[in-house]
Amino acid sequence: MNVILLYSPIALFFIMLGVGMSVKLINFIEIFKNLKVLLIGLSSQMVILPVIGFLFVIFVIVDPVLKVGVILITCVPSSVTSNYITKLVDGNIALSVSLTAITACLSFITIPLILKFFAPIVLGEVNVLQELDLVRTSLSLLFITTLPVLLGIFINTKFFTFVEKINKFYTIFSFLLFITIIFAAWFSEWSTIIVLYKSIGFIAISLALVILITSYTLVNISNLNEANKKTIIIESFIQNAAMAIIIGGLAFGEKSGYLSIAGLYALIQYKILLVFWITNKFFKKFNKS
Repeated sequence: MNVILLYSPIALFFIMLGVGMSVKLINFIEIFKNLKVLLIGLSSQMVILPVIGFLFVIFVIVDPVLKVGVILITCVPSSVTSNYITKLVDGNIALSVSLTAITACLSFITIPLILKFFAPIVLGEVNVLQELDLVRTSLSLLFITTLPVLLGIFINTKFFTFVEKINKFYTIFSFLLFITIIFAAWFSEWSTIIVLYKSIGFIAISLALVILITSYTLVNISNLNEANKKTIIIESFIQNAAMAIIIGGLAFGEKSGYLSIAGLYALIQYKILLVFWITNKFFKKFNKS
Protein backbone atom coordinates (compact mmCIF):
# COMPACT_ATOMS: atom_id res chain seq x y z
CA MET A 1 0.00 0.00 0.00
CA ASN A 2 2.99 2.31 0.52
CA VAL A 3 3.61 2.15 -3.22
CA ILE A 4 -0.01 3.07 -3.96
CA LEU A 5 0.05 6.00 -1.54
CA LEU A 6 3.32 7.15 -3.09
CA TYR A 7 2.15 7.07 -6.70
CA SER A 8 -1.63 7.53 -6.40
CA PRO A 9 -1.39 11.36 -6.25
CA ILE A 10 0.40 11.22 -9.62
CA ALA A 11 -2.33 8.91 -10.93
CA LEU A 12 -5.02 11.29 -9.66
CA PHE A 13 -3.23 14.18 -11.39
CA PHE A 14 -3.56 12.39 -14.75
CA ILE A 15 -7.18 11.42 -14.04
CA MET A 16 -8.07 15.05 -13.29
CA LEU A 17 -6.13 16.16 -16.38
CA GLY A 18 -8.45 13.90 -18.39
CA VAL A 19 -11.48 15.53 -16.75
CA GLY A 20 -10.17 18.92 -17.82
CA MET A 21 -9.45 17.77 -21.36
CA SER A 22 -13.05 16.60 -21.73
CA VAL A 23 -14.41 20.13 -21.40
CA LYS A 24 -13.75 23.44 -23.15
CA LEU A 25 -14.38 26.98 -21.96
CA ILE A 26 -17.37 27.16 -24.31
CA ASN A 27 -18.98 24.30 -22.34
CA PHE A 28 -18.78 26.36 -19.15
CA ILE A 29 -20.26 29.36 -20.94
CA GLU A 30 -23.24 27.28 -22.12
CA ILE A 31 -23.77 25.74 -18.69
CA PHE A 32 -23.54 29.11 -16.92
CA LYS A 33 -26.37 30.38 -19.13
CA ASN A 34 -28.65 28.04 -17.15
CA LEU A 35 -27.58 28.97 -13.62
CA LYS A 36 -30.54 27.21 -12.01
CA VAL A 37 -29.40 23.76 -13.14
CA LEU A 38 -25.76 24.48 -12.31
CA LEU A 39 -26.56 25.75 -8.81
CA ILE A 40 -28.82 22.78 -8.07
CA GLY A 41 -26.05 20.41 -9.13
CA LEU A 42 -23.38 22.21 -7.11
CA SER A 43 -25.65 22.53 -4.04
CA SER A 44 -26.47 18.84 -4.15
CA GLN A 45 -22.82 17.87 -4.40
CA MET A 46 -21.15 20.42 -2.11
CA VAL A 47 -23.81 21.19 0.51
CA ILE A 48 -26.46 18.47 0.75
CA LEU A 49 -24.06 15.51 0.65
CA PRO A 50 -21.82 16.76 3.50
CA VAL A 51 -24.98 17.52 5.51
CA ILE A 52 -26.16 13.93 4.97
CA GLY A 53 -22.72 12.74 6.11
CA PHE A 54 -22.93 14.89 9.24
CA LEU A 55 -26.43 13.60 10.06
CA PHE A 56 -25.24 10.00 9.74
CA VAL A 57 -22.30 10.79 12.00
CA ILE A 58 -24.57 12.37 14.63
CA PHE A 59 -27.46 9.90 14.66
CA VAL A 60 -26.21 6.59 13.24
CA ILE A 61 -22.47 6.00 13.71
CA VAL A 62 -20.55 5.70 16.99
CA ASP A 63 -16.99 4.69 16.02
CA PRO A 64 -14.77 7.81 15.49
CA VAL A 65 -12.88 6.16 12.61
CA LEU A 66 -16.12 5.40 10.80
CA LYS A 67 -17.34 8.93 11.47
CA VAL A 68 -14.30 10.50 9.81
CA GLY A 69 -14.54 8.03 6.93
CA VAL A 70 -18.20 8.90 6.26
CA ILE A 71 -17.53 12.65 6.35
CA LEU A 72 -14.56 12.15 4.02
CA ILE A 73 -16.51 10.19 1.40
CA THR A 74 -19.42 12.67 1.46
CA CYS A 75 -17.26 15.78 1.03
CA VAL A 76 -15.18 14.68 -1.98
CA PRO A 77 -16.33 15.68 -5.50
CA SER A 78 -18.00 13.32 -7.95
CA SER A 79 -15.99 10.61 -9.66
CA VAL A 80 -14.69 10.74 -13.23
CA THR A 81 -16.79 7.64 -13.90
CA SER A 82 -19.90 9.78 -13.43
CA ASN A 83 -19.18 11.30 -16.86
CA TYR A 84 -19.12 7.86 -18.50
CA ILE A 85 -22.29 6.78 -16.70
CA THR A 86 -24.07 10.01 -17.67
CA LYS A 87 -23.26 9.26 -21.30
CA LEU A 88 -24.65 5.72 -20.97
CA VAL A 89 -28.00 6.92 -19.62
CA ASP A 90 -28.38 9.82 -22.10
CA GLY A 91 -27.79 12.55 -19.55
CA ASN A 92 -26.37 16.04 -20.06
CA ILE A 93 -22.68 15.27 -20.62
CA ALA A 94 -21.64 18.95 -20.71
CA LEU A 95 -23.33 19.50 -17.33
CA SER A 96 -21.78 16.34 -15.91
CA VAL A 97 -18.25 17.25 -16.94
CA SER A 98 -18.73 20.85 -15.81
CA LEU A 99 -19.94 19.78 -12.35
CA THR A 100 -17.08 17.30 -12.02
CA ALA A 101 -14.54 19.92 -13.10
CA ILE A 102 -15.92 22.73 -10.91
CA THR A 103 -16.18 20.59 -7.76
CA ALA A 104 -12.69 19.20 -8.40
CA CYS A 105 -11.31 22.71 -8.83
CA LEU A 106 -12.90 23.85 -5.56
CA SER A 107 -11.96 20.71 -3.62
CA PHE A 108 -8.65 22.17 -2.41
CA ILE A 109 -10.77 24.66 -0.43
CA THR A 110 -13.94 22.71 0.41
CA ILE A 111 -12.46 19.41 1.65
CA PRO A 112 -9.87 20.83 4.10
CA LEU A 113 -12.47 23.38 5.27
CA ILE A 114 -15.00 20.65 6.06
CA LEU A 115 -12.41 18.38 7.70
CA LYS A 116 -10.70 21.07 9.73
CA PHE A 117 -13.51 23.40 10.81
CA PHE A 118 -16.94 21.83 10.31
CA ALA A 119 -16.30 18.14 11.02
CA PRO A 120 -15.05 18.72 14.62
CA ILE A 121 -18.41 20.34 15.45
CA VAL A 122 -20.15 16.98 15.07
CA LEU A 123 -17.18 14.74 15.87
CA GLY A 124 -16.14 16.35 19.13
CA GLU A 125 -12.64 15.50 20.33
CA VAL A 126 -11.09 13.55 17.48
CA ASN A 127 -7.32 13.91 17.66
CA VAL A 128 -6.63 13.00 14.06
CA LEU A 129 -8.61 16.01 12.80
CA GLN A 130 -6.97 18.35 15.28
CA GLU A 131 -3.59 17.27 13.94
CA LEU A 132 -4.66 17.70 10.29
CA ASP A 133 -2.35 20.12 8.46
CA LEU A 134 -4.83 22.39 6.67
CA VAL A 135 -2.24 24.17 4.51
CA ARG A 136 -0.49 20.95 3.47
CA THR A 137 -3.78 19.23 2.61
CA SER A 138 -5.02 22.25 0.65
CA LEU A 139 -1.79 22.55 -1.32
CA SER A 140 -1.77 18.81 -2.05
CA LEU A 141 -5.33 18.99 -3.41
CA LEU A 142 -4.49 22.15 -5.37
CA PHE A 143 -1.64 20.39 -7.19
CA ILE A 144 -3.30 17.01 -7.76
CA THR A 145 -6.88 18.11 -8.56
CA THR A 146 -7.39 21.79 -9.33
CA LEU A 147 -4.30 22.55 -11.42
CA PRO A 148 -4.56 19.47 -13.67
CA VAL A 149 -8.24 20.21 -14.38
CA LEU A 150 -7.41 23.80 -15.34
CA LEU A 151 -4.43 22.58 -17.40
CA GLY A 152 -6.67 20.05 -19.16
CA ILE A 153 -9.23 22.75 -20.02
CA PHE A 154 -6.43 24.92 -21.43
CA ILE A 155 -5.03 22.04 -23.51
CA ASN A 156 -8.47 21.14 -24.88
CA THR A 157 -9.23 24.78 -25.71
CA LYS A 158 -5.91 25.51 -27.43
CA PHE A 159 -5.11 22.09 -28.93
CA PHE A 160 -8.55 20.62 -29.62
CA THR A 161 -7.44 18.56 -32.66
CA PHE A 162 -4.66 16.91 -30.65
CA VAL A 163 -7.03 16.12 -27.76
CA GLU A 164 -9.55 14.58 -30.18
CA LYS A 165 -6.85 12.22 -31.47
CA ILE A 166 -5.81 10.98 -28.04
CA ASN A 167 -9.26 11.21 -26.38
CA LYS A 168 -10.22 7.54 -26.74
CA PHE A 169 -6.88 6.29 -25.47
CA TYR A 170 -6.77 8.80 -22.61
CA THR A 171 -10.33 7.97 -21.52
CA ILE A 172 -9.41 4.29 -21.19
CA PHE A 173 -6.11 5.21 -19.52
CA SER A 174 -7.86 7.43 -16.93
CA PHE A 175 -10.49 4.78 -16.24
CA LEU A 176 -7.81 2.12 -15.66
CA LEU A 177 -5.93 4.42 -13.27
CA PHE A 178 -9.14 5.05 -11.33
CA ILE A 179 -9.94 1.34 -11.11
CA THR A 180 -6.35 0.55 -10.06
CA ILE A 181 -6.55 2.94 -7.10
CA ILE A 182 -9.90 1.48 -5.98
CA PHE A 183 -8.71 -2.13 -6.29
CA ALA A 184 -5.43 -1.32 -4.53
CA ALA A 185 -7.39 0.11 -1.60
CA TRP A 186 -9.68 -2.94 -1.57
CA PHE A 187 -6.69 -5.28 -1.61
CA SER A 188 -4.74 -3.49 1.12
CA GLU A 189 -7.77 -3.05 3.37
CA TRP A 190 -9.66 -6.20 2.32
CA SER A 191 -9.77 -7.77 5.78
CA THR A 192 -11.12 -4.50 7.20
CA ILE A 193 -13.63 -4.12 4.37
CA ILE A 194 -14.96 -7.66 4.91
CA VAL A 195 -15.42 -6.96 8.62
CA LEU A 196 -17.07 -3.62 7.82
CA TYR A 197 -19.34 -5.23 5.25
CA LYS A 198 -20.60 -7.59 7.92
CA SER A 199 -20.80 -5.02 10.71
CA ILE A 200 -21.83 -1.76 8.98
CA GLY A 201 -22.74 -2.92 5.49
CA PHE A 202 -26.36 -2.04 6.18
CA ILE A 203 -25.36 1.46 7.33
CA ALA A 204 -23.19 2.02 4.25
CA ILE A 205 -26.00 0.84 1.96
CA SER A 206 -28.42 3.09 3.86
CA LEU A 207 -26.07 6.05 3.37
CA ALA A 208 -25.88 5.39 -0.36
CA LEU A 209 -29.67 5.01 -0.65
CA VAL A 210 -30.34 8.19 1.35
CA ILE A 211 -28.01 10.11 -1.00
CA LEU A 212 -29.73 8.58 -4.03
CA ILE A 213 -33.26 9.27 -2.75
CA THR A 214 -32.39 12.81 -1.63
CA SER A 215 -30.86 13.76 -4.99
CA TYR A 216 -33.80 12.13 -6.80
CA THR A 217 -36.26 14.15 -4.71
CA LEU A 218 -34.28 17.37 -5.22
CA VAL A 219 -34.23 17.17 -9.03
CA ASN A 220 -37.91 16.26 -9.20
CA ILE A 221 -39.11 19.17 -7.08
CA SER A 222 -36.81 21.47 -9.09
CA ASN A 223 -38.73 20.78 -12.32
CA LEU A 224 -35.70 19.87 -14.47
CA ASN A 225 -35.73 17.99 -17.78
CA GLU A 226 -34.93 14.28 -17.81
CA ALA A 227 -31.33 14.66 -19.04
CA ASN A 228 -30.45 17.15 -16.29
CA LYS A 229 -32.24 15.05 -13.65
CA LYS A 230 -30.20 11.96 -14.52
CA THR A 231 -26.99 13.97 -14.59
CA ILE A 232 -27.40 15.59 -11.16
CA ILE A 233 -28.47 12.30 -9.55
CA ILE A 234 -25.41 10.53 -10.92
CA GLU A 235 -23.06 13.42 -10.04
CA SER A 236 -24.39 13.43 -6.48
CA PHE A 237 -24.43 9.68 -6.01
CA ILE A 238 -21.10 8.62 -7.55
CA GLN A 239 -18.50 9.89 -5.12
CA ASN A 240 -14.79 10.06 -5.95
CA ALA A 241 -13.67 7.17 -3.78
CA ALA A 242 -10.20 7.29 -5.35
CA MET A 243 -9.77 10.87 -4.13
CA ALA A 244 -11.12 9.95 -0.69
CA ILE A 245 -8.62 7.09 -0.52
CA ILE A 246 -5.73 9.35 -1.53
CA ILE A 247 -6.74 12.15 0.86
CA GLY A 248 -7.22 9.61 3.63
CA GLY A 249 -3.74 8.27 2.96
CA LEU A 250 -2.11 11.70 2.73
CA ALA A 251 -3.86 13.18 5.74
CA PHE A 252 -4.19 10.21 8.08
CA GLY A 253 -1.81 7.52 6.81
CA GLU A 254 -2.43 3.98 5.65
CA LYS A 255 -4.06 1.26 7.74
CA SER A 256 -6.00 3.93 9.62
CA GLY A 257 -9.42 2.62 8.59
CA TYR A 258 -10.46 5.73 6.67
CA LEU A 259 -9.38 4.22 3.35
CA SER A 260 -11.55 1.15 3.91
CA ILE A 261 -14.70 3.28 4.29
CA ALA A 262 -14.06 4.86 0.89
CA GLY A 263 -13.40 1.44 -0.63
CA LEU A 264 -16.59 0.05 0.90
CA TYR A 265 -18.72 2.93 -0.37
CA ALA A 266 -17.18 2.61 -3.85
CA LEU A 267 -18.09 -1.06 -3.89
CA ILE A 268 -21.67 -0.36 -2.81
CA GLN A 269 -22.39 2.68 -5.01
CA TYR A 270 -21.60 0.84 -8.24
CA LYS A 271 -23.60 -2.21 -7.16
CA ILE A 272 -26.67 -0.07 -6.42
CA LEU A 273 -26.29 1.88 -9.67
CA LEU A 274 -25.94 -1.36 -11.63
CA VAL A 275 -29.16 -2.71 -10.10
CA PHE A 276 -31.03 0.51 -10.97
CA TRP A 277 -29.60 0.52 -14.52
CA ILE A 278 -30.59 -3.12 -15.16
CA THR A 279 -34.05 -2.53 -13.66
CA ASN A 280 -34.54 0.56 -15.81
CA LYS A 281 -33.50 -1.32 -18.96
CA PHE A 282 -35.84 -4.18 -18.10
CA PHE A 283 -38.88 -1.92 -17.58
CA LYS A 284 -38.13 -0.02 -20.79
CA LYS A 285 -38.13 -3.26 -22.78
CA PHE A 286 -41.21 -4.49 -20.90
CA ASN A 287 -43.14 -1.30 -21.72
CA LYS A 288 -42.15 -1.47 -25.38
CA SER A 289 -43.39 -5.04 -25.66
